[in-house]
Amino acid sequence: MKRFINFGSIKQMRDVIRDISHQARYQGLDENGEPIYKEVKLPVVRAIGTEKIHGTNAAVCYSNPDGFWVQSRKNIITPEKDNAGCAFDAYSKENIWMSIINYIAMEHGVDLDTHIVSVFYEWSGGNIQKNSCVSGCDKMAFIFQYAKISPIQPQSNEEDESSIWVETKGVDVTEKGIYNVMNFPHLEIEIDFENPHEIQQYIKQKIDEIEECSPIGKYFGFDSNIGEGFVFTLEYKGNIYRFKAKGEKHSEGSGKVKKFKEVDIELENKKIEFVNNIACQEFRLDQMFTEIQNSKYNGDVMQISNKDIGDYLRLVIKDVIKEHTEDLVKADLEPKMVNGMISKVAKIYFMERLDKDQL
Repeated sequence: MKRFINFGSIKQMRDVIRDISHQARYQGLDENGEPIYKEVKLPVVRAIGTEKIHGTNAAVCYSNPDGFWVQSRKNIITPEKDNAGCAFDAYSKENIWMSIINYIAMEHGVDLDTHIVSVFYEWSGGNIQKNSCVSGCDKMAFIFQYAKISPIQPQSNEEDESSIWVETKGVDVTEKGIYNVMNFPHLEIEIDFENPHEIQQYIKQKIDEIEECSPIGKYFGFDSNIGEGFVFTLEYKGNIYRFKAKGEKHSEGSGKVKKFKEVDIELENKKIEFVNNIACQEFRLDQMFTEIQNSKYNGDVMQISNKDIGDYLRLVIKDVIKEHTEDLVKADLEPKMVNGMISKVAKIYFMERLDKDQL
């Protein structure tokens, strides 16, 4: 059974300093079950800093019993109930994502009959976020440094207790818009937890540098794109910790004033052509009407009424996405771009068919 796999939070550096300091000093429990802490020399831990990409958190997940699914930050998503076109894109590239999942499983000896591989990434570009390092780019995925391996049947209510994180080892398929953050310039630092302020100045200096010119933006030909900052990942005593360090420039000029947008005539024509010539052909609209009639009223057309229109429109849109994902991809369209237009045409057909059949 598919279930939501939690990514967890990306903390502030001060929180990670506190957590690792506590873990280093922790000696166990006393006879009353209270934690025992001891003053010890705090560790020096290596951390990797990858450029923070301003987008939306996503994941593709798979196990043999459950199959393939897609997640946003908080929910399982589908092409019909999507987040910025993420699920639609992932399902249209399912075979590509499966090659990545199988590679990670093979590299780390994961049994997909008993475990779930979750590949987390930032879904970014396009109109997902403004003022980011990938502004001006098409939508794309940036795989994170670590993937998560979870048992299909967690041993407790806390799924994280029995899950582990493994490195994605730079796996990507760039020709399909799937990149890996580890294949771009990144920082390797050592954090002395006795004197963490020493590295904080260095991090601030590096943020100032990428704010002027994002390395990821430059890779895609946008030399003036602003870098938001870094996400640092470190491992200590088998646990993975993350913290973010951000600048301020990426948030400048991002007010909420609504302005008129220019109409993309070429895009509008693509949408109209898809809806008229592919999505809303009469055979499909008739077939979905008949499906409502047969599934809900045993073929009795006289029982169908206006209250069924919501179910009807959902069936039409679901069938369009199922049958014409490739056509949408070729036209550089996402379901949400055309769903409203499909609904308008299908609604008119439904009402006219209802009047005609019930005369």
